Amino acid sequence: MSSIPCHSKSPPPKKKVLSHEAGHQVKHLGLENDLIERIRDDPYFDSIKQDLDTLLDPSSFVGRAPEQVDTFLKNWVQPALEDKEIADAIGKSVKVELSV
Repeated sequence: MSSIPCHSKSPPPKKKVLSHEAGHQVKHLGLENDLIERIRDDPYFDSIKQDLDTLLDPSSFVGRAPEQVDTFLKNWVQPALEDKEIADAIGKSVKVELSV
């Protein structure tokens, strides 16, 4: 969080400006989203550039999801697959394709 006060008459925060510029690239020009490159190239963000890869690591956004999936598979899916009736039904299933 920035320690710079944001008043209604102050210029928009740098990250918002860069975000809008990158959005324009995507929405109006059909180009790739280059927000991260814009941040890397802007001297305003020099203080966080060394941490940018860590800050953007997708694994830092998943929380407990991996453990929750493992628990679900162990407690619900595996027992269901071991049930003979369910295993027989799965064995008789056919591939279905949905076109929209």
